Amino acid sequence: MRRFTVKTPGTCGEYIQGWYDGNPCLVSSPIDRYSRILIEEGSGNLDTLKPKTQKLVEAVFRRFGIPEQEAEHLHVTMTSEIPLEKGMASSTADIAGMAAGLSAYFNLGLTPETIGTLCSSIEPSDNLMFERLNLFNHISGSVLTEFDGTVSADILIVDFHGGIDTMTFNETQDDYGPQDLAVFAEIVAQFEQGVRSNSLKDIGAACTKSAILNQKRLKKNYLDCLIGLSRDFGGLGTVIGHSGTVIGIMYDNDDFQEEAFCKAFKKFVPDSVYAEIYHNRLIPGGIKIITETV
Repeated sequence: MRRFTVKTPGTCGEYIQGWYDGNPCLVSSPIDRYSRILIEEGSGNLDTLKPKTQKLVEAVFRRFGIPEQEAEHLHVTMTSEIPLEKGMASSTADIAGMAAGLSAYFNLGLTPETIGTLCSSIEPSDNLMFERLNLFNHISGSVLTEFDGTVSADILIVDFHGGIDTMTFNETQDDYGPQDLAVFAEIVAQFEQGVRSNSLKDIGAACTKSAILNQKRLKKNYLDCLIGLSRDFGGLGTVIGHSGTVIGIMYDNDDFQEEAFCKAFKKFVPDSVYAEIYHNRLIPGGIKIITETV
């Protein structure tokens, strides 16, 4: 019996997100918090999957002409460490992982580009299926610019209460004026330079500017406070869920005064406004698959 285990990272939102060269776009920030899927031969249970995941399965079957009867022998088990409706790519991780798993199971040879397009046909999607960073049109699934590198750093993520419907949020993202477009073009250039030169300082600065720009579209009440605390205690920059509620502080263990930061954070941010604080790692993206015969 064939068995495929799929491991897909979530994100702390996006390093940057805006409009560039006439396109809505983003660069996701993958973290070591995962969606896991087990696909194996057995009694079919696809009708028990979440609606978006079911749509992805239907899209793959339709695109590749897979007989519907095959679904009767496909058993799927899904688990996830990624909180829902926080801007941490829980849905994208699920549907991208499912696409990759079906590709392995049916030997379809899906590339990250194809998986990105399939996911974006279901909903606006993050680009966590790519190992290397790129500027991604999350509506059409096209890659606008490829960056020469990845990001590795620690991140402290504040999970604020509330949730955001990504579909609704992205329907309203066409109101960028000329000044915003110019600012975002500068953000993209600084981010690209930071990745090319492996400068976490430049990357973090670009992320913080993108977070501030996003305040016009989805205001985060404690963003200014966290940007200030990051600066005061050695953080590298602020990464947000542009269509979510999380705010993350990038840092390097050698320079970040974490104990002092947390003490100040508790002074200025009431316990009642956030659910949890996560300590994670910013990692390269990409979907991992383990194949077994049992």
